[in-house]
Formats: sequence, structure tokens, C-alpha cells
Amino acid sequence: GAKVVAEEQAMTDTLTGLRNRRAADATLAALCEAHAEFSLLHMDLDYFKAVNDTLGHAAGDHVLRIVAQILEAEIRGADTAARVGGDEFVVIMPGLVDPHRLQAIAARLITSISEPMTFESSVCKVSASIGMTRSITYDQALPDQMMADADSALYASKHAGRGRARLHSAVPVHIF
Repeated sequence: GAKVVAEEQAMTDTLTGLRNRRAADATLAALCEAHAEFSLLHMDLDYFKAVNDTLGHAAGDHVLRIVAQILEAEIRGADTAARVGGDEFVVIMPGLVDPHRLQAIAARLITSISEPMTFESSVCKVSASIGMTRSITYDQALPDQMMADADSALYASKHAGRGRARLHSAVPVHIF
């Protein structure tokens, strides 16, 4: 019993209650190894540093907990939502590769996260930028490549104006 509890704690982000990077990495590796169809969303909070800098880390922690609640409300039971860094999250969605459904989920997340969040007597305003990729984009999905591509799509979202989602699409390279 204690071992199971310890293993669960080792896979959980203590602040948000979401899975942590270790759990996300294990889930991603298992799905890639099984040649499963799935999608990976990489999300970063826009303007989060301003919340910490102006209202303090307690306000930032409050925002992170609300974002975790939003993620849990928007994903399915089989999906994995994880906090993988300060204000970075990933969502792994087994069996979901339809680009229209992914865009709809991302749009709901962005809309919900963009709503003002009250902390004590202050209002915290953040948004979210999201990069996505799908296992079916690759001949052989590899965890590191998928994370790099989702990250690249995330930064394309940020450069396009923040509060957006972009789907990575592989462009075939022809060698002559």
C-alpha cells in the first residue's frame, strides 16, 4: 500500500494535483511504443510572469490551480493532463487525432483560461498558447520528436499573437 502511494506521489504535481513531467513522459513513451494513435498538446500561459511579478507567487499558484481545474474539466477520463514546468502543461489524448476536434478543444481551453481570475481582491489575466501534434503525422512516433514539434507549434502560436493554437504538420522532404 505504501509503495503504491509513493509511486502515485512521484507522478503527481503537488501544486495542481495534475500529473507531472515524469508521468507525462511515461505515458507518451508507452503510446509511442504501442504505435497508438494519439495527440499531444503543449500549452504555455501567456502573461503569467506578470502575475507573479505584480501580485506575487501566491497569485501565480492560484492561477496554476485554476488552469489545472480547467484542463480537468475539458479533457476526457482517458486523457493525461500534466504540469511539466512552471507555467507549461501537456495534454496527451489517446485515440483522438481529428484536427477539427483538437482545434475545438484548444479553442475551449484558450477561451476558459483567458477569463479573468480573481485572487483575493486582485484580478489575474493570462491567456494560453498551444502547440499540437498527432502521432499519425509520423512514420514512427518518437516522444522527443513529438515534444519538439509540439513545442515548435507552441512558439508559432506565441509569435502569431498569443492566445492561439497551432497544429504541427510535417512537410515531406524530398531528396533528389
